[in-house]
Amino acid sequence: MLRRIAPALAAATLLLAACGGSGPAIDDPTEIVTQGIEATTQLTSAHIAVTLDGTASIPELGNQLTLDGTTVEGDFDLEASQAHLSFSAMGFTGELIQDGADSYVKMPLTGPKWLKSTGAAGDPTAELSDPTAMLQGVRDFLDTEGVDAEKLSDTDCGSGRCYAVRLTIPAEQLAGTAGVAGVDPAELIGDALVLDLLFDRDDLYLAGVSTELGSESMGQLTLRVTLSAFNEDVTVDVPSADEVTEDGGSLFGF
Repeated sequence: MLRRIAPALAAATLLLAACGGSGPAIDDPTEIVTQGIEATTQLTSAHIAVTLDGTASIPELGNQLTLDGTTVEGDFDLEASQAHLSFSAMGFTGELIQDGADSYVKMPLTGPKWLKSTGAAGDPTAELSDPTAMLQGVRDFLDTEGVDAEKLSDTDCGSGRCYAVRLTIPAEQLAGTAGVAGVDPAELIGDALVLDLLFDRDDLYLAGVSTELGSESMGQLTLRVTLSAFNEDVTVDVPSADEVTEDGGSLFGF
């Protein structure tokens, strides 16, 4: 889902993880962000926790969805292209296992077996394979008129300290990148997308992203993403054939 928020948000999230506490402190927020992406793209694994709270308006249906308590949590291994996540949303719970192009989902609605689907061939992280080009892209994006990076006070995060950077992206800069054809980003986020980013000072890794999304047409949402357990061993148990029901299509378009 986050992939679809496009280069701007992808850049804004990946680009993060700032300078090591063992070296000199970095005061320039642009340097924190650009040096952070260089470290973050070298991660081999991490634990991720996502929470989403608030209400989303659906004008076509004339009602609102309450998303309080929506969560996604689990581990991913970038080198092995594997992940095991649990999720909960609007009273539904389940698990997702990703193994390369294969996705396995199990929920009460799908019965006791895993529902398998296979996405298109290819490496979804291929676009990240050129850190130099990505780093230059981040710098170019931060130099875009209206995009502002502000260094906030350092803060506690996990068991250490983090740099904090607030990135403000005007809605017009996201036009054409939101992944929803024909939708004005201002209708989804208001005047600007504001991301509060945390970067582990010791290793430069992205430790957190939070934002509040809101507009009259969309509703009000609060999104928080936390990353931890960097580069630790991850074991993903792929379901055996007798535990699987073939779906024949792609569940998530990975």
